[in-house]
Order: sequence, then C-alpha cells, then structure tokens
Amino acid sequence: MSFKKLLSGFICTATMCTAVSAQETKPNQLPQQTVANQGANKMGTQALVTPQQLAACWALDNQEEVVLAKFAQEKSKNKDVSNFAKMIAEEHQACLKKLSKFAPEATRDGFLVENQADQSKSRNDSSSDAIGATNLNATTSGPTTSGIDMAQFQREIAQQCISDSKKYLNAKDGEEFDKCFVGMQIAKHAAMHSKLVVLQRHTSEDMRQMVSEGIQATDKHLKAAESLMAKLDDEDAPTSTKSGK
Repeated sequence: MSFKKLLSGFICTATMCTAVSAQETKPNQLPQQTVANQGANKMGTQALVTPQQLAACWALDNQEEVVLAKFAQEKSKNKDVSNFAKMIAEEHQACLKKLSKFAPEATRDGFLVENQADQSKSRNDSSSDAIGATNLNATTSGPTTSGIDMAQFQREIAQQCISDSKKYLNAKDGEEFDKCFVGMQIAKHAAMHSKLVVLQRHTSEDMRQMVSEGIQATDKHLKAAESLMAKLDDEDAPTSTKSGK
C-alpha cells in the first residue's frame, strides 16, 4: 500500500483523536445554559481555560503517543520501525516530565491505561490533584444532564483513540503493520504541530518556551516518520521499479 493512500486515511483518524479544547462548566449547569452563557458575552463572563488545563491537553497527546509507540515496539519485526517507535516513546516521555510541573495528574505514568479500580482509588485519595478546578478521574456512565467534565471527556477521548488504534493495528502484520503505524504517526504529528502553534499563542509566559521546543520536536518526529515511510515504500517496491530509478 502506498504512502499517499495510507496518509489520507490517517489524517482523518488523527483529527478525530486529538483532544478538544477544555472549557470549564459549572457543576450544576445544564448544557443549554452553557450555550446560552457563551452567547451572552455582553451580559456575563465566560469561563476561561487555565494554563494548567492547556498543559493537560498537551500531556494527554503525549501519553497517547507513548502508549502507541511502546505497542509498536513490541509488535514490529522491522528494526528501523522499532527504533523509531523507541525514540518516539522516549522523547514524548521526556516532554511529559517537563510538563509535570504544570499538570502533575495528567503526566503521571500510566495515566491513560490504568484500570477503573485505580481511577476510583485515585479519585478518592487525591481529588485535590485534579487539573485546574476539574476532576480528571470522575467516572461517568451514560448521558448527563448536569454538564460535562471536560477534563475527563478529553481523557476518555484519548483512551478511546488508543483502544481504536490498537484494534486497527492488531489486525495488521509485517510490512502492513509497519506502514500503518508510521502513517498514523505522520498524521498525528502533523495535527500536533497545528495544535502547538495555536497553544503557543494562548499559553503562559513560563510555558511558551517549552511549547516552542515542542514544535521543534514535533517537526523532527514528522520528518523522521516521513523518511521512514519513504524507506518502507522503497523496500516494498518491485525490483524492476528500483532499477529504473
């Protein structure tokens, strides 16, 4: 399968799986009230997203990358792909370490893969550690009529993306798996670049330099993924095609 065909599909997947922007909702505020309040700019004040919440959004993306990269390390039989996945996991973990002072809860090891029992225990034992004024460990079941915990909503999106991505990748083997994983990384890092550019406009002064470094790292990962995809395509090309270059 060619690079272009893979990339077109993964652009859609990555776009759907990026965390939505957080906005605080009062605990007992109905969704209809939220919409009304957002439209009444001249009559009231809008809830503002804190730097900690922005850091948490970024942390969730990094957590997702670490999980999927480690998964690829275990499944891929291609040395280049395994080394690429190892680099991705290590550098996103390094980013999480830097982000920990802004969003200690969302940067915790295993934050997106811990089981429900762990989440409940964490909610009971350390609810004060939740990002900003929201509780990331809140458990939801079914639709709610009292608003949405946006932090938990973002966490669930990231967890669902991991589940869907693993399910998709598990159905692939060998070269097909390698190309699908690398194509997914191209789409995810292209989307991440756009998100970080916008984040840099709105984040706090003490985090702005870190975002700038994040953009550079994202571009580095994107170029590495594109180069690896080209190599995989070249290896998969018929011998006659290669000799005709």
